[in-house]
Amino acid sequence: MEKFVKKFWSEEDGNTTIDWMVLTAGLVLLGAAVMASIGPNTQALADDTTSVIETIEPSTGV
Repeated sequence: MEKFVKKFWSEEDGNTTIDWMVLTAGLVLLGAAVMASIGPNTQALADDTTSVIETIEPSTGV
């Protein structure tokens, strides 16, 4: 059992995996926060743009 514990504490592969998982989770949360903060304004801009485009009359000129 002592040999197992020494090997467990000396291995670093698991630590690297945990570091990457924490980094990835942080990036996902950052992305969600950015989308939550700019999402409504972006949707409003898209709606306004759609309204303006719908008022433009198509050209029939040759």
